[in-house]
Amino acid sequence: MKLRFPLHIQILIGFILGIIFGAIFSVNTGSFLLTAKNSEIEIKDWQQVKFVRGDSTLAVFNESSQSGIIRYFESLKKEKKTEGVKLNIVYPVSAEVYTYENISSIQKTSSIGADIKPIGEIFIRLLNMIAVPLVLASLIVGAASLHDVKHLAKLGGKLMALFLFTSVISVALAQVLTVVIQPGMHMTPEAKTRLVEAYRDEIKAPVQQEYKMDLVEFLVNIVPKNPFKGLAEGDFLQIVLFAILTGLVLCYIPKERAKPVIAFFEGLTQAMIKLVEKVILMAPLAVFALISATVAEFGFSILGTLFWYALTCFIALALVGFVLYPALVKFLGKVSPIQYFLAQKQVMAVAFTTSSSSATLPVTIDVTENKLGVPNKIAAFVLPIGTTVNKDGTALYQAVAAIFIAQVYGFDLSLAQQFTIFITCVITGAATAPVAGAGLIMLVVVLNAVGLPVEGIALIVGVDRIINMCRSTVNVIGDTMASVVIAKSEGELGEIKVKD
Repeated sequence: MKLRFPLHIQILIGFILGIIFGAIFSVNTGSFLLTAKNSEIEIKDWQQVKFVRGDSTLAVFNESSQSGIIRYFESLKKEKKTEGVKLNIVYPVSAEVYTYENISSIQKTSSIGADIKPIGEIFIRLLNMIAVPLVLASLIVGAASLHDVKHLAKLGGKLMALFLFTSVISVALAQVLTVVIQPGMHMTPEAKTRLVEAYRDEIKAPVQQEYKMDLVEFLVNIVPKNPFKGLAEGDFLQIVLFAILTGLVLCYIPKERAKPVIAFFEGLTQAMIKLVEKVILMAPLAVFALISATVAEFGFSILGTLFWYALTCFIALALVGFVLYPALVKFLGKVSPIQYFLAQKQVMAVAFTTSSSSATLPVTIDVTENKLGVPNKIAAFVLPIGTTVNKDGTALYQAVAAIFIAQVYGFDLSLAQQFTIFITCVITGAATAPVAGAGLIMLVVVLNAVGLPVEGIALIVGVDRIINMCRSTVNVIGDTMASVVIAKSEGELGEIKVKD
């Protein structure tokens, strides 16, 4: 008898094995590979590293900070200032100083746990490859089946009202929790200094990036100059608008001409769904690779320093994802929360692993239509829009992060500033791109809105990857919840299928 586990069990096994494998074969953050005079040397167990030029000391690293040393050397290379630079390395036992010159590169030490990451990245790229044609085709077919612009506007109004309601509740909940728990009060000045120094270079990109909130510009940019450019760049709002207009127009041309066009996109939709079903079989291996790489690179030690901040984020995310959404599913969708979660276990696993709601979108569409009982015309409309603007997990994380940073730096936020954080997080949560790491960039907008130091982002970078996995999962759960609730309100929700 052949033993075969269901796919969600395979994914769970891959997740657990990935954690174990990554922990065993972790990257040694206290060592680095130095190439000097065309010879590669592994530097480890050092006490102090100095970059010097002549009699001048350029930089000193007193801790085993692999990433800091690498980032500093890369900055010198970028500015073409490596000529004449020497590396003095002090070892703790002998206190001897070893000097290396003619340095050409400084790299991370290799680790099997981190080196298998490309397997997971291929999986993410395959999902992203499917997402655009699937959204385009399914939405054109869905819009063509509505036959009524007023009905479409009604759906859009319901959807936006639901998204706004959950976003307001999520951000308000996050603010209350952060004020009550006060995670920033548990961080010592020493830990603050160490984190800021360790991640100073890593946050330069988001800190220096200028982003202005312009509602008019945002609305204008929804309309594509070139729909093919929108398709190429994966701009879902532009794709949604183009697909809806195309689908609606098909209702106003002779049926004999519209029929082959609709049939083509119906065939493309089915082909993409079948491709999703095949690609998802790779999920257990991809989960193993991505989780292994995450644990190997970042580990869990940083959670000790940022325990209270991480705990506050996890509690807020859990209350939204596993209390608020199930309550809406139960009372508005008339669906059992247990069945609801069991039916979309694959979606949650993929979202958690990839940290990207856009990469998860093909799986979300497949599961929402085939297991949650939502018809194509609703799922194809709700999910792409939800992926783009419905990011409650991101919004509440930004609220927690902003107040946490204020507490660490000793800022006593007024009610007006708290309200500003509330409004800004609701807006920036919707404006955050549905890709991994975009939340940090938008956090700069939130901090600037109330005059908080943007360098405070360095305090949370160390755990951002782990929290990002959780908030992406909550974002995707919010999209499926909206699909179920909207379908029920239209009287078109089908039967939920729990089994694979």
